[in-house]
Amino acid sequence: MTQLSKLKIILGLIYLLIVGLVTFLFFYYEVYNYVNSDFIKNDRKVVLNYINQNIFLSSFLFFLFCTIWFFLLGFGFPVVIAAGFIFGSVLGSLLLLMGFAFGSTALYVFANYYFKDLVFKYFSNKYKSLDSHFKNNDFAYLLFLRLVPGIPSQAGSLIPILFNMKLKKIFLSNIFGVAPGIFISVSLVSGISSKIEEGHPFNLDLLSDPKISIPLTALGIMVLIVNFIKQKFFKSKI
Repeated sequence: MTQLSKLKIILGLIYLLIVGLVTFLFFYYEVYNYVNSDFIKNDRKVVLNYINQNIFLSSFLFFLFCTIWFFLLGFGFPVVIAAGFIFGSVLGSLLLLMGFAFGSTALYVFANYYFKDLVFKYFSNKYKSLDSHFKNNDFAYLLFLRLVPGIPSQAGSLIPILFNMKLKKIFLSNIFGVAPGIFISVSLVSGISSKIEEGHPFNLDLLSDPKISIPLTALGIMVLIVNFIKQKFFKSKI
């Protein structure tokens, strides 16, 4: 066994240990239980006051957390909730988007350097049909992969390794590919949180409020557009 192979094994074990530890802590402390109407009504103002008094530090720490979270293959739901609940639509979307872009790009660099052979082993057959299309316009295809529902963001960070894409294109696709979905999702969470904080019950009546209905409508339109483009231009390629 070569020194590089030993290093890959060690780094892989450390990586899996960190991912496992973060996942364990998330469920052990039942973080998801804090996302409820009582917590939002009673404690959101306290959290927001603290954030506003320390806006630069809080923003940086959240951005840093999101970067590490996505680098560790974290899923988007908890950070979307946190972004909308704590920072609101605009700032929350921006911080989450930048965290995703830097974290996913860092994951690509890390995996491409240390685990390129494993990525080829597990992904090359599944995405082999995309080879010629990526060579023609790799940025457009990766951008669309980020938009397509059902393709995990983790896979989107590793697929470019198969096609030796430039780092600049990967970073830009990480920004523009997920920007619509992030802004819509964070806006929806922010709208729901603000309405519950105002005392509105968590029921279907919330759908009539513009803060809720507009993001939901935008989400539906985005899904329809993406599916239309997929059927028209990418049906046999993805």
